[in-house]
Parts: sequence; C-alpha cells; structure tokens
Amino acid sequence: MHLRKITIITILLFFGLEIAWATGGSAYSRFGVGERLHMGSVRSLGMGGTGLALRGPGNLNLSNPAAWSDLQVVQFTGSLFYENINFDDGINTGGIGTGTINGATLAMPVMPSRGITLSLGFAPMTRVGYNIETTREIEDGSQITEHRGSGGITNIYAGTSYRFSRNLSIGAMAMYRMGILTYEWSNQYTLPGYSSGYTLRDLDVNGLAGHFGINFSGLLPSRQENQPGPLTIGLTFTTPSRLNVEEDYTINYDIGVDTTTTRTGTIELPYIAGIGISYNIDRRNTIAIDLRYEPWEDFRKFGNPDNQLRNSYRFGAGWERHGRQEIGSGFFERTTFRLGFLYNASYFNIRGTPINETLVTFGMGIPLSGIAVLDIGAQVGVRGTTDNNLQRDTLFRVYFSLNMFERWFVPPRIE
Repeated sequence: MHLRKITIITILLFFGLEIAWATGGSAYSRFGVGERLHMGSVRSLGMGGTGLALRGPGNLNLSNPAAWSDLQVVQFTGSLFYENINFDDGINTGGIGTGTINGATLAMPVMPSRGITLSLGFAPMTRVGYNIETTREIEDGSQITEHRGSGGITNIYAGTSYRFSRNLSIGAMAMYRMGILTYEWSNQYTLPGYSSGYTLRDLDVNGLAGHFGINFSGLLPSRQENQPGPLTIGLTFTTPSRLNVEEDYTINYDIGVDTTTTRTGTIELPYIAGIGISYNIDRRNTIAIDLRYEPWEDFRKFGNPDNQLRNSYRFGAGWERHGRQEIGSGFFERTTFRLGFLYNASYFNIRGTPINETLVTFGMGIPLSGIAVLDIGAQVGVRGTTDNNLQRDTLFRVYFSLNMFERWFVPPRIE
C-alpha cells in the first residue's frame, strides 16, 4: 500500500513540475530572474507570509526545516495558486488571471522521538510571465513592439530535521535549482520599406544551494510537561548559489536574415537570511512576526551586475485561531482562521524607482476528515507605482493546499 502511494505521489510531483510555469504573471518579472516567490506553506501565507518560527505537529513548513521535527505522521501536501492582476500604467488599464500548481511536498517522520523527518518535493523560486505590447504611429502606418516572457526557476529539494530537546530543533535541505527563462521581442511595421524583426533568448539554468534553520522555544517556561515553551525564535539561512547558464540567442528578420548564437556562463544569486518569532497566547491563538533579507546588489549575470535591482526585505505579521478538536464540535468551531499583513520591498528598482508590495492576508484550515485538511490562503494588495512611466498592480491571490496524513512507521506489536 505504501509503495503504491509513494508511486502516485512521485508522479504528481513530476507532473506538477512539468506544468508549473505554463502561465503568465507580473510585467516586472522581465527584470532580474523574474518575480520572486517564497517557500513556506498556505498556513503561513494566510498569516502574513510568516513561518520561520511556526511549530506544530501538522505544520509542513518549508520556510524553516527545523519545524519538521514536530511532525508525528507522514504528510503529503500539494498546492494550487491563482492570481488576478489589474494593472494601470497611467495611460492604459487591464487585467490578467493565471493559475498553476504551486508545489508539492512529502514528509516522512522516520524517528519521531528524536524529531528525525525526511522530506522531499519542489517549490517555485521565481516566475517570468509578461506580455507587453506598444503601438507607435509612423508616417502612414504604425510600429508594433511586443515583449513576452515565460518560465522560471524551481527548487527541487530534499532535507531532514533533528530535535535536541523539546525546545531546540534544527533542519537542513539541499536544493537543486533549475529552469528555463524565455524572453521574446518582436517589432512589426504596417507600412512598406521597413523590416520587421524578432529575437528570442532562452536561458537554461541549474545549480545548487543549501537552506538551514533553527527553532528555539526555551526563553519562556513551558505551560505543560514535555511541551516546548510558548515563545519560539526561528532563524534561517539560504546559501548563495551560482547557477550554470546556457543561453541560446536567435535573431530573425523578414528580409531573410536568421542567426543563432550560444554562450555559457553563470548567474550568481545572493544569500537569504531570516528571523521570526511566534507566541502561543493560549492553546488556540498564535501570533507571529517574520523578517527576511536578500542582498541583490551581489547579483551577477554573466559576470555583470544589474542596476535595475536592489537589496530587498520582507516583513510579515500574522494571527491564527486554531479550530476545536473536541468530538461534536460544529464546522466553524473546527475550522482554523488566519489573518495577517505583509510588506515586501522587492528586489526590483526600475529606472531608479523601488517597487514595493503591501498586502493584507487571510486564510482558513478546513478539516475534511480525520486524515486530511484543506488550507486556503488569500492575499489582497497593491504593487508598484505609476510614477516614472511604471505600472501599478492591484493584486488578488488565492492558494489551495490539500494536506493528507497517515501513520507509516509503526513498529509491529509483539504478543
């Protein structure tokens, strides 16, 4: 039975990986290596993107692998993502809606008494998805220029956790980063005497990185015997990574000129550092605060820096009210509710103008049965500005995550 389930889950993982980037996204994703996406969980997304210090036996949290030490049963999580963007560039307005698989994870507690859990899966790191068209009148015709992009970078990872005591846990994961970034440009004329052109850049990237985390809950005394303290501090660090790049560059003109060149090099990504705090007010209420930092001034592409990028940070705060566990509780009593706030000073600095996001988040965890929970998280807010001929986006994002639980590693009873 377990072998069949592992096979099904593996197929889902790789199927999801293949289709994960068949969608659109932000116009700002044409810069750097695309729009940054952050590992975590749908639970944490509903709590303002927090997660570095969240703990619990059902918390399969990618933000901090130290949290895996609390898992007691095998857990599989797969998530879907939908985003609607309404944009305004000061002249034109419009909208786009896209959806995709957002990642999947399998975690197996092989020795729960010591917090040893093995986990594997994939999660998106960046996304490229834009289609920008401009028209300019020339003499008795027009020039139509179109910029299109697609693809992204995905983290495929495997990791483990270990618990030294009820208050101290560590975790680590190895990440293989891979993806294809595609950038297209076309220039067409509706009058004779002008030559239309088309260029295509495909960047095939891959490389390694490590992600490490610590959870410490010993600053305040425990309220129950053999339980961690109510205040948890989480620390995480993701190593810098150097991605190998192979770029195919194609130029085509309608007069018959068609050339393709290939070059190889590297893309250097910065480290990521984070600190988070969570506090269990009582048995049902938890609050959390996170801060993460990424020095994108260290970014290099084929050895060159990018003056359209800047150092970035994310600040989030959230609250969660756990549902009741007692038999006979009603639907809303058993449902978990979440609320939060997220400010993202993104790594985009376009034409000297910083691009920031401000989001309000909310979510809920719905128990479907004794072995499954449906988590729903949503974010509503704004990104960017119309200053300096840029674009202001109004964002609505919703995430769905199905969490399935089963006890595998149970020693046989000896009679």
